[in-house]
Amino acid sequence: MLSIERGLRAALTNPKESPRIIEALNWDGSQVSRFLSGQLGLTIDKVDAALGALGYVCVKPKYLDAMATLCQVGANCECARRGMGECGSGN
Repeated sequence: MLSIERGLRAALTNPKESPRIIEALNWDGSQVSRFLSGQLGLTIDKVDAALGALGYVCVKPKYLDAMATLCQVGANCECARRGMGECGSGN
């Protein structure tokens, strides 16, 4: 399961990724160590920067449910658009 904690921990311990995260959060090396050890929290004003640096975006389950439905029936299904049922469903 993907989590923000695991994502931040992996990025901050990866020498190739950590500079991008550190810059986005405007941190130094001591803050990274303190954060990873649980001695420093992530303030509310840095949450968006952290997520953006990880390449994460927030979406609600309702959005993902809609996307799953569109993927199942075909977002560009010509059969459904012409009132002939869903492609491949036999309807």
